[in-house]
Amino acid sequence: MQYTEPTYRFPPIMPEMLYPAGVYVKSTLRVWAMSRWRGARGFTDFFLGAGYGHLPRGSPRMYRVEEVIHNGVVVPILAHFTNPFDAFYLLGHVFWCGCEFIAFTTHNIFTDYDNVFPSEERMHTL
Repeated sequence: MQYTEPTYRFPPIMPEMLYPAGVYVKSTLRVWAMSRWRGARGFTDFFLGAGYGHLPRGSPRMYRVEEVIHNGVVVPILAHFTNPFDAFYLLGHVFWCGCEFIAFTTHNIFTDYDNVFPSEERMHTL
């Protein structure tokens, strides 16, 4: 399926400046989320689901949230978008919703999750 524009709509809050023009963005973003009332994964699902609520029933799934777990610890939360325009649209945005916070940044596919937490033998490497 080909897309020509974003299918994600921002919740009704103050818009931030879009990411600079000419930057190529893939369809996976790293999600930074905190909530006083729910977990980061639950808040991410809620926030993204609210933005796609206008789509008709039976539409293709527009995003997938993934937790990368290493040694029993959730290291990053990643959002994979079906429409790369949506990833570009959300990249670099920060949302404060009461006691909840969510931001979308680029995801480095070369991050070495084996060395995320420094130890005596190893340090974080890319």
